[in-house]
Amino acid sequence: MVTLRQRTTVATATAEPEPALKEAGIGDDLIILEDDSSPDSAVKHLRGRWELASVLNFLNVFSPILSDKLKLKAEEIETGLIECNTKNAQLHIALLKGIPPVHKLLDDGDAWITLLCKKLAPYWSWIAQGEIPVTANKGEEVSEYKGLDPVDRLRFLKALCELRVDQGDARTHIQENAKEGAWDSSFRKRKLGGDGKKTAYWFDGNDIQGYRLYREVTEISKNAKARKNESSDVSNVSWETEATNLDQFQRAARELTSNKASSLAAIGQMIETDAIPVVEKYHKKIEKAIKRKMKQERVFSVNFSRPIRTTRSCRNRVPASYTFEEYDKMISEAVEETEEIDQGDEEGMVQHSPPLGSNDSSEGNNVKSTEYVAIAEEVPESGNDDEKENENEKSKVESEGKMEFSAKNRLRQRVTRNSALC
Repeated sequence: MVTLRQRTTVATATAEPEPALKEAGIGDDLIILEDDSSPDSAVKHLRGRWELASVLNFLNVFSPILSDKLKLKAEEIETGLIECNTKNAQLHIALLKGIPPVHKLLDDGDAWITLLCKKLAPYWSWIAQGEIPVTANKGEEVSEYKGLDPVDRLRFLKALCELRVDQGDARTHIQENAKEGAWDSSFRKRKLGGDGKKTAYWFDGNDIQGYRLYREVTEISKNAKARKNESSDVSNVSWETEATNLDQFQRAARELTSNKASSLAAIGQMIETDAIPVVEKYHKKIEKAIKRKMKQERVFSVNFSRPIRTTRSCRNRVPASYTFEEYDKMISEAVEETEEIDQGDEEGMVQHSPPLGSNDSSEGNNVKSTEYVAIAEEVPESGNDDEKENENEKSKVESEGKMEFSAKNRLRQRVTRNSALC
């Protein structure tokens, strides 16, 4: 039976003793241990569990049969298990949809927690160890699940993956990708190497989750109670995540390469030649995506800061009609428009015309105007009236001709425009 050994808590900082204790000379050697409730310590606890590596490997291998929308990074899965957020719900719902029968209310709020407890309860003894932490209990399981330790939520997720891989589509996926006499590398993960005794290194990941380097340490101890009869070996396995980014991979490679043991030095060289190029390519891809996103946000902010300009609406195509009624209607409308325009022009000319006998001219013009007035006085008034009537008649005839000419021109333009649109 394999048991996991918990990592010992390491002291991180020295606390300043309280004033009352300091006066009494107490608390000089007080040490504050790392707070288990902090997010960083919770992440360390999750990365020290082999179940997390198993879940990530399951999502990597069986990604073709899972939802296409399920593209979560390993860090997002860790945060989801700690905070029990929407990413965690999205992951569990995608796995539950592959286990029939699928409930209709699976996507409604926290209903997936109740369905999760109901699905796992009958199979828990087969797919997990110990007792199930939460069972369905009239809605109380929702608050109980959210109050669980992140490690217990990880146990739920690991059991759900075990139940998911037992479905028909998962078995078909394995059979289609497995060859006779040899397993595909994606189903049977191979370790990078080890010292041959108790330490082994594993490299796993993809371009969606990211890449990670794991270190497995196995310690064999003998049971003291069984020494009298026969020695019984108990294996204690500790699982640690050594590297999650490019800097950590490079540091691990340097430390292993400089190790005196030839087996560990060979693992360091293998990490430099096989793992680091893949991780570098992945990080360059992420950097390009981040720069592209920043550029889009910058362009959006610039466009949003500019004033909004109203543009001319597109012209709609007017259907052509060749009936006499439409033709007469167009002529009457054109005549009415020209009459309104001409009336407006005449009113404007009357308003802007200067009054007779204005004093804007120079002295010479004033002399001429007096002469014209004297001559006009000599002419009888009846002649002036006849001339004025003749001028008014001529202006009316000219204006009517202009109106008819402008109306015809407008009619021609409108007909040509309609024919062009058609």
